[in-house]
Amino acid sequence: MRMDTATRTPAQISPRERWLTTALLGIGLITFAVDASNTQLSLPQIMTNMRVDLHQIHWLLTAPGIARTVTIASTGWLTGLWGPRTLYILCIGLLSFGSLGTMLAWDWPSLIVFRILSGMGGGMIPQIAQAIFYQIFPPGQRGMALGISLMGWSIGPAFGPLMGGNLLEVASWRAVYSMTLPLSAMGFLLAWWWLPYLGRPPRRRFDVYGALTMTAAVSTLLLALSQGNREGWDSQYILTLLSIAAVTGALFIAVELCQKQPLVELRLFASVPFVMAMVVLFLTTMAFRGTGPMIAVLIQRLMGFGPIVAAWTQMPPNLVYGAAVLLVGRFSDRIPTYVLVISGLLMYAGVFGWFSGVNEVTTLHTFMTFLIIRFIAEAFIVSPNNLATLEALPESQVYMATGLSGLLRSIANAMGPAMAAIVWDRRYTHHLYNLAENTPLDTVGLTTAFEGWQRTLRAAGEVVGQIPNQTLALLQDRLVAEAGTSAWQDYFWFNVLLASISIFAALPCWRRAKYHAPPAAQPATSAMTPVATSNGTATSNGHATPATPHHDTPVRTS
Repeated sequence: MRMDTATRTPAQISPRERWLTTALLGIGLITFAVDASNTQLSLPQIMTNMRVDLHQIHWLLTAPGIARTVTIASTGWLTGLWGPRTLYILCIGLLSFGSLGTMLAWDWPSLIVFRILSGMGGGMIPQIAQAIFYQIFPPGQRGMALGISLMGWSIGPAFGPLMGGNLLEVASWRAVYSMTLPLSAMGFLLAWWWLPYLGRPPRRRFDVYGALTMTAAVSTLLLALSQGNREGWDSQYILTLLSIAAVTGALFIAVELCQKQPLVELRLFASVPFVMAMVVLFLTTMAFRGTGPMIAVLIQRLMGFGPIVAAWTQMPPNLVYGAAVLLVGRFSDRIPTYVLVISGLLMYAGVFGWFSGVNEVTTLHTFMTFLIIRFIAEAFIVSPNNLATLEALPESQVYMATGLSGLLRSIANAMGPAMAAIVWDRRYTHHLYNLAENTPLDTVGLTTAFEGWQRTLRAAGEVVGQIPNQTLALLQDRLVAEAGTSAWQDYFWFNVLLASISIFAALPCWRRAKYHAPPAAQPATSAMTPVATSNGTATSNGHATPATPHHDTPVRTS
């Protein structure tokens, strides 16, 4: 059977088609989230199977992260080149091919290449889906639609690691990547048949210099952030990477601001509401992604639970997050977004303040309650802030805005864990030195503790001559534990500070400014030559003419 599919505007899409599109985009979002959440589980087996060490295994996370960030930043340009429908199908197809190649990888270089392909394809799926949701739903339902687009981040992390962990137990790491193939194949076929053709932004010329400088800046920055804790932030290697990132980043900004058709439209930062929404996005993403791995470490090291318990503690909060983003998304269609964002930030600050009181005697039930509130606060922030980001700009800039927000989110994802490790390490060292210097051995309390430990060791049958040394070792362990607890408390207060700064950026006073696109640099033209303006219109003799909407080119399917 052969049919021609005509290009339609979002207003011509029926409610039934909207929900069908929502379902098939949801499959892609869940597939990407599951794929992204399972890689860390497989690292130990991959190290053994591929015979790589700790200095090599980090490339399995760093290389796809760099590829994902670079392609995310190019979302606006690629959408103008191929259109949202074609680009989405290419992305989910590339994610499927990368997962299949990962499962069949024959050596370490091939594994890295296929993970890079997966990162390139999967990285743009959330950005394209968010923009499509914003396009196909009417203004009164866009908050709900953007909430739906976040559900993949609740389902994937909730079930992906558990399913992947079971596959690792009964099979191998290759089976973990086969888990996403049925989902991605189904998402590809459904998108091929039913994803509507939508309007696309104007096609731009490829900005070679912008692409080169952005790739250099992003690559060196992410490498420095991912390896800084291991190599040392003051090492020559990390300082060189940061210097290259700073120079190429400055060149990238200069190039993009001078280009008439830049790869990344940095002129969007002329919108004050957009800038403030990006500040909220960056700081909250840095806090959320930084506390994720740190909380897993806290559960195991400070509270004494095993890795299985740490994995299970992630499921209820993620499921609550999935329900909360839907509810908050619906609220954001009726309540000003800044009210929801500020409410979420206040909850964020409060729950991090509560986390600062966690210690060895905190019960798992109490800790789980804190985790659930943390995820609810995140739901109150992310969906309304995404809506505020897109509402601050013209609809013609939606795909460019989602790509730019995705770039900042990817950098914050890398910076969050790096900053978390820096803050914790610095505070831990500070408290350890203070405890060592300010704990005299002749105090009454410490003498009593020494006597109690010695009685316990004698009762346990330890050699009498070794008891003094063992007592000192117990004292050292106690000081280390106290320093670690104090460092955790300081780290959570650092996140309270981030939430407080974000509240300032979310205030309604910033939302009053209107976006005015600054004129792009244009070459001199004759009076009768049409010139493309920033919103896609053309001028002739100095008079604007209506812009012709761009659409995906219809293709014939069978």
